[in-house]
Amino acid sequence: MKIGDFARLCGTRISILQHYDKVGVLRPVYTDRFTNYRYYDPSQAVFFERIRQLKAVGFTLTEIKRILYTDVELSEVFEKRKAVLERQLSMLEQLKKDISGGTSMEQSYKPLFEEIDLPFENDEEVIGKWLYLGEEDSLTPSPLPGDKNHCLYFLPDGEYYWCYGWTRGKLLVNTGTARYANDYRMERRDDGLYMTIYFKSMDYPQTGETTPMVLRKIDSRRYSAEEIARKDDIDKPFLNDKRVIGKWKACGFLDASSGKDRALALSRIQKLPLYFKEIIFSEGGHCESLYGEKWIQGDEMQVWTKGYVLRKWNSTACAYEIRHADGREYLIMEWKSGDYRWGGYDTDYYVFLKEE
Repeated sequence: MKIGDFARLCGTRISILQHYDKVGVLRPVYTDRFTNYRYYDPSQAVFFERIRQLKAVGFTLTEIKRILYTDVELSEVFEKRKAVLERQLSMLEQLKKDISGGTSMEQSYKPLFEEIDLPFENDEEVIGKWLYLGEEDSLTPSPLPGDKNHCLYFLPDGEYYWCYGWTRGKLLVNTGTARYANDYRMERRDDGLYMTIYFKSMDYPQTGETTPMVLRKIDSRRYSAEEIARKDDIDKPFLNDKRVIGKWKACGFLDASSGKDRALALSRIQKLPLYFKEIIFSEGGHCESLYGEKWIQGDEMQVWTKGYVLRKWNSTACAYEIRHADGREYLIMEWKSGDYRWGGYDTDYYVFLKEE
């Protein structure tokens, strides 16, 4: 459900949910990169109520974040709070039991999978750069249709960039977790060429309703995916770092908004499906990485220097750092995916454990 519906379910305001997302105490199950809409699962209302209860007995959002998402010692935290709020002892004891017992949340959303391997049919008029104006009903500026510049590109021959491709009359979307085709139509007006995309949001499988999104054409340049991609400085001299040499196995993923301090807590989540599986650092700046079932090998593809993995194949410099916690050694490395290269987003992170 969209954020407005979830706010009504919880009896709260949209601004509060937006703030909770920002500080990391309650994140949506899905944020649409095209519309920036947040979607929540109804079962998350349990988490919202837990946050409400913790706030009621005096915990700050920072403390709540630690309680819900890290291995903090609950007994110590609650004993300190009981000393200050004796009158709320019974509530605290119940919350302690509830949280210690854990609360599971299952996503009920089913990703939309449609056939998008369609034969390409050209449409010269659509090729170029388009500016997103908003939804058809309001036409007020709203966050991004594709990237942080509010722009969407239609590349020659239907070439994919990021998660977008096209054929005549359809914008094709492949996010890795969903695949679907959105119809579009164009209309020439006095001040230029306009497009309406009938976008299939996360609610589409339940409601069958699309969201009309309006764009205006900026230019008709024949861009390429490589041309519009964000590129880092990968021309860095080799500096040795003996600490990093060896094999590292991925154990968790951290999105850009989470902050690195939470990365280590993810190491215990073994069931996460991780695309980036391992990386091996060798003497002299050589390295190899396993993505899915594919190995990236050879100095012509990537190398490393102290503090960075330099991925030549997509012109990204992924910074890394090594931390020690609980007697274990962790590698936290930037993950510069299409969201970073084409969407203008901050980098995400992978967390690795060193293999002895």
